[in-house]
Amino acid sequence: MASYRLKPLVPGYAEGETVKVERLSFYGEVDPVKGELYDGRSIAGKILVIGRSRGSTVGSYIIYGLKYYGVEPKAIVMVKSEPIVVVGAVLAGIPLYEGLPREVFEKIRDGCTLRVRPTGEMELLECPTEG
Repeated sequence: MASYRLKPLVPGYAEGETVKVERLSFYGEVDPVKGELYDGRSIAGKILVIGRSRGSTVGSYIIYGLKYYGVEPKAIVMVKSEPIVVVGAVLAGIPLYEGLPREVFEKIRDGCTLRVRPTGEMELLECPTEG
């Protein structure tokens, strides 16, 4: 188990399975009613790990919409956040962390298990080997 220190932007506790995206625009690439990404992967109840985000201010409302429809991720962990994601996470009350080292981001893939704490401590609990 490896532990890392992240910056808590919206502190909270979450533990769960990861869904990883290199770049994401919440507007146009996330269905706020289904809680799915553009490629059909569900983010509902998962920890969304994002390298970078992009997009318009509507993205904040998409994040809030995920919460409204009950299909929000447990937490969002990013290499580098942007104001659109921060505002959406605050509105929706979704824990948000930034500062994930790029080399750790590269190791994470869908199906890993992460734990994030309000203090910013993130633990990579398990990451299945690629098969």
